[in-house]
Amino acid sequence: MIHGAATSRHTILSVLVITGFFMLAAGCSTPAHPQSGAESPAGAAVNVSIQPDITRYALYMSSAPGIGLSPNVTGRTGGGGKYVYVWKTDYGIFLNWNTSDYTVTNRGTEVTVPGGKVYWTYGAEPTGTTRPLVHVTLDVVDATTGSTVGHAERVIGWSEGDMAEIR
Repeated sequence: MIHGAATSRHTILSVLVITGFFMLAAGCSTPAHPQSGAESPAGAAVNVSIQPDITRYALYMSSAPGIGLSPNVTGRTGGGGKYVYVWKTDYGIFLNWNTSDYTVTNRGTEVTVPGGKVYWTYGAEPTGTTRPLVHVTLDVVDATTGSTVGHAERVIGWSEGDMAEIR
């Protein structure tokens, strides 16, 4: 009886070791994909995120014309790392702000820029107007090949006083 119990323990231990080996082998051979779900060209592991200058903004604030948004691109960039940035929003507009002479230019709901940074803002609405959740997306495009190497999105919600808030 003791011999049978020892054999069962050895069998179970052997099965666990073999299963563990296969799990490790499968994990080591599976390629990692960026969490943003972006398609990356072969050999490029690029991570993209959107970094806001501020997390809350209302039209009455005078320190900036909107929420400054900058791309944060990390990882193996390959090809010299020269990008074009395609910004889109489903509510509000993007602005360019020249801080040296304080000029602000309306760029609309979709803008392609070589430098990356844009400002997002919204229009005045009557008091009590319900505003939708805002989706701001960024596609990072390789300037040489034209292929999209990364994608990121931020959501902007609302609080009292028409305060836009990055979520």
